[in-house]
This record gives sequence, structure tokens and C-alpha cells, in this order.
Amino acid sequence: MQSDFDVVIVGASFSGLTLAHHLPSHVRTLVIDVKPAALHMVESTGLITVRTREEFSEFFPIDTYITNPITTICVVAPDFQEHFFSTTSEPWIYQTDTRGLMKHLAETLPGHVTYESSALLVGVDRAIDGSVQAVDVLQNGVKQRVATRFLVGADGGRSKVASLISELDRNTRFLMGSEKVFFGEVHLGPNPEETIYHFWFGEFSLGYGGWLSPTIIEGKKAFRIGLAKLQKDVGEIQELLMKFTKLLVDNGTITIHGDPEKAHYSFGSPIPMSGALSRVSHKNVLLLGDAAGLCGAFAADGIKGSVVSGKISAPLIASFLSGDGAALSGFHDRVNEHGNLMEYYKRQVRYRWIWDRMKSNRTFRAMYNIISAERDSFLDQFCDSKDKRKSLVWVVLKAKHLWKLVVYSWYIFLDFFVRR
Repeated sequence: MQSDFDVVIVGASFSGLTLAHHLPSHVRTLVIDVKPAALHMVESTGLITVRTREEFSEFFPIDTYITNPITTICVVAPDFQEHFFSTTSEPWIYQTDTRGLMKHLAETLPGHVTYESSALLVGVDRAIDGSVQAVDVLQNGVKQRVATRFLVGADGGRSKVASLISELDRNTRFLMGSEKVFFGEVHLGPNPEETIYHFWFGEFSLGYGGWLSPTIIEGKKAFRIGLAKLQKDVGEIQELLMKFTKLLVDNGTITIHGDPEKAHYSFGSPIPMSGALSRVSHKNVLLLGDAAGLCGAFAADGIKGSVVSGKISAPLIASFLSGDGAALSGFHDRVNEHGNLMEYYKRQVRYRWIWDRMKSNRTFRAMYNIISAERDSFLDQFCDSKDKRKSLVWVVLKAKHLWKLVVYSWYIFLDFFVRR
């Protein structure tokens, strides 16, 4: 490994690789990642919205890696029997071949970028003024010091970079997500291959909920099934995911081709839910994507913040390296220029607060009763909430739902006395 670079990027996922594709050709760049390959253990459901597809398409052939354009959402009630569909005329979200996408991003890095896998950041060397002047990298049992003029933490919600630079904020609250990918088919609804299924209700919803999404793997029909729970419930997530999967097999929602005990692949990852962090830069260090709290996956597509932050940070870093010490101060403003993304992150914190108040099936059922009455417009609000300054709140806060809202509010009050 070369021992001197202009920029060292820790993390070879969406934000880190996007940044590497956008840095100017004169900036000698090193990308390191602890994973043995870019496609190994991709910790994402791979869903992207229309706007995220546009962000990708400016520098990457994203359509090659779209497996299923999604036009429909199916929301399932607590009893797993009642459900409703909400549909748009055009796709509102896309399922991607995430492994293939990441592999291509890594293999097509520009010539001025060096990518090193199985490389772990273990320390930083800081100058008297607090700036980072070198990083210590452990690769294949060998520790090496690499000099750098700029350090980027694109290494996920539990960022090592953030932990080493005390002046930076760190994510403190997480959901724990777990997902399995099976070969098989989904049978619920008239057009399963264009439908994403959200199980927000009942036992599986405490914390976040469950999802089911069709995809194509190696040219064969497959689906992704997952759950996200509060961090304190991580010990039960695998058992719940097995129970969730078995329930959907037993009621005919899915058919698994092959051994239901052996997924094609699976992964688990922490999902930041503290909201966008304030202190994401210090001297010559910058956090991106999940490391900066730019996740906001409440209404699907946590990838957007990673791609946007990777793109907008490239010119900021280049300006910093050219002598503009204040260049990084415009980071959040630049992020917000992409569909008011920072405002969305503030809204998702409010959504999270409401969700955490709900602790019983009766409360989730009361919410379902309201939302199902808005099925015709629900998806328009849901998929636009990140991109068009809309809020899910206005789906439910209507005079015609007054009595249902009273019931829902009463159950929320009762849930304050429910131990979770």
C-alpha cells in the first residue's frame, strides 16, 4: 500500500465510493474498507427512490442494476389478514441488485483512486492543531501508517473515524436491522413483483417493523425479508425474523424455493436514528452518510443521504485542499439543496418520537384504521415525504378522522403505562 495520499476515505459503501468517483483527478485518494470485497456483506436493503435514481444516473448506469420498479405499497394489519394497496401510475421506488451495484462502483473507480479491502482503521496521528496528518491501517495482520491531508469517515453508523475524533458528534441511538434473501415468490396482491410490503403492526412493529420486497438474484425470482427493532431488543431479532418468515410461508404470502432454513445470504446492521448530526467536520476530517446521521430510512431509502453527501463533499474537500479552510462549513446547506433533505431528517426524528410511543397491537390497529381510509393518497404522501417537502402527518390529521384520532390518542396515552 502506498504510504502517502491527499485523501483517505474509510468505508467502501455508497457514500465513500460516491465521493471517490467525484474527487478531482489530481487528488490522490485511498479508500479502505474492513470487508474483503465491496459486494461482501452489503448492509442495505437496496431500495432507492426516484430522486436517488436521478442522483445515481448522473455518474453511474444505475438502471442496469434495477431489478424491480415498485409502483405499489401493501400495508398489512396487525392480524396479518387485512391489508390494503396504494398504487401510483409510475414507479415510486426501485429495488436494486445491491451487490452488483456495489461491485461495479468499486471496479470502476477512477485511476487516481486506490481501493484496499480487508483494511481496518486502527488509529490516527494528529498534529498540534488537531488536524489529522496520518492514519494507522491494519491489513492482513500488518500495520501501516499512511500520511494524508484529509480524512473522510464514510464507515457507517458506528463510525470508527467519529470515535477517534472527539470533536465530532457520534450516533447514539440505533435500530438493529436484519434481512434475509431467499429464492422464491411473493403471492399477495395482483402484481407482487411491483409491490413492497410493509408490516408495521403487531409484535413485529415495536421499534420499526417488517418488510418484504421482491427482487431478482442471478436471473431468478427472489425476495428480501427483514425486520428492524430497537437496539435493546437485538437479542430477539433473529428469532422474530424466523417467526415472521414462517408466518408468511404458512399463510401463503411467500413460497421459498429450497431450504427455508438457509437463506441465499443475510446481513444485520445498526441503523442510526438520532437524526442528522451537527458536528460532522473538524479541521481536515469529515463524516458522510450514516456516519453523519444522514440515514432517514423511516420512509424507505436510507441510501439517498449517502449518495448526496458523497457527491456534494467532493468539491468542498477539493476547495479545502486548495486552501479554503471554511469550505466544509457549507456541508449541511449543500445537502439540503437536494430536495430539502435536511428538513426531511428533522421530520423523521418527529416520526420516530411518535412511533416509539406505540407499544400495543390496539394502537397499531388504530393507526391502521386511519391510514387505510387514506389508501388512495397514502402512497403519494409516503414516497414524496423525503423528496417534495411533504409530511406523513397530513395523511391522518383531517377532520373526517376526528373520532379515529381520539381513539388512537387514547391508546397512545394508555401505552405510556405499557412496559416494553
